Amino acid sequence: GGYRLASGEVGGRATVALDGLGEDGLFHAVQTLRQLVSGGAVAGVVVRDWPGTAVRGMAEGFYGQPWTQEERLAQLAFMGRTKQNRYLYAAGDDPYRLARWREPYPAERRADFRALARKAEAEHVTLGWAVSPGQAMCMASDQDVRALTRKIDAMWALGVRVFQLQFQDVSYSEWHCDLDAETFGSGPKAAAHAQARVAGAVARHLEERHPGAAPLSVLPTEFYQDGATDYRTALAAGLDDRVQVAWTGVGVVPKKITGGELAGARAAFRHPLVTMDNYPVNDYAQGRIFLGPYTGRDPAVASGSAALLANAMEQAAASRIPLFTAADFAWNPKGYRPDESWRAAIDDLAGGDASAREALRALAGNSADSVLGAEESAYLQPLFAAFWQSRAAAPPVRDRAARELRAAFTVMRQTPERLSGPADGRLAREVRPWT
Repeated sequence: GGYRLASGEVGGRATVALDGLGEDGLFHAVQTLRQLVSGGAVAGVVVRDWPGTAVRGMAEGFYGQPWTQEERLAQLAFMGRTKQNRYLYAAGDDPYRLARWREPYPAERRADFRALARKAEAEHVTLGWAVSPGQAMCMASDQDVRALTRKIDAMWALGVRVFQLQFQDVSYSEWHCDLDAETFGSGPKAAAHAQARVAGAVARHLEERHPGAAPLSVLPTEFYQDGATDYRTALAAGLDDRVQVAWTGVGVVPKKITGGELAGARAAFRHPLVTMDNYPVNDYAQGRIFLGPYTGRDPAVASGSAALLANAMEQAAASRIPLFTAADFAWNPKGYRPDESWRAAIDDLAGGDASAREALRALAGNSADSVLGAEESAYLQPLFAAFWQSRAAAPPVRDRAARELRAAFTVMRQTPERLSGPADGRLAREVRPWT
């Protein structure tokens, strides 16, 4: 995905040259060129750039109302221009990847997946699909494993090119057929052996039937715990070498993820790790939106993960602010500057509309606090301080402080109207409860 870009003069002619490592690299070079064009001119630059994380992107994995087809297509366009290359569809309330996983999607949904796959390919994004069969599967049954691989084949035919098995809600003691109890027994080790069997069968099927598929990943039952456990040790021993393991850091929504924690998880699972970061997802706090920048992750988390995926909010357009910053971090973790990236994310979503940009800065500034940190309404604090300090000052000082504070409040009051343009009006509808 790396590329080179240069602009200047060659033989007396104004020239822009692009070179990429493969088609992905050339595509990324074009995205950077788009950023450099202003008023019909291109700055004189030389850029040599490449991603610090091979696979970086987002998951639609929240519980709640899934995104619409329109929202997903728009998200893929956003991912392309921000150099993200993995979209994992894992909608928490989609029955066709949960209890009804055996059944094919209805015709309309199949058409939607085909359209998503075409858009993803055009944006140099790999479309992924996660299935969670553990609540309705006999894991020792060859027939059920064949049903699972048939469903995977069906999704491959629709354009999906990477798959994840999810076992996060599987019980250690409750099976869905007598054969599982007879085959595996009970307890954490038994669950690990059962999951490893299914994952191994799927990995072998993918290699034999779809050799172009990206590596299969497994989200285990213990996806956020720390260190080695009976379950994790048994899973590590039983998993096929081709399988990657997904985790969320230490904690479901951790404040920080360190390189040491990543190394500990890798030692426990003994397989490459897919870091599925539960930020900015808000299904556990539906009265809030998390619009602060991506913080608290060591650069080693990006460079040491086989993939780094951020779990989005139900509010698709609003999610682009934190997702932009997560993508920025994943591309260049050592050079990442959260505040600068956050401002760029707001500018990107505003799309050149100065009035909308000002409103977005107010909305994001007043919705910045989360488990990760960030100070709520930080941009207002200096205005408050200046206003109170001015009460004992001369009238010109008092008036200026009041004007500045009133101007900030005016932007807040006008925010619903000012946000009518971004994301074709979808953003304004999403954030109406907060504006």
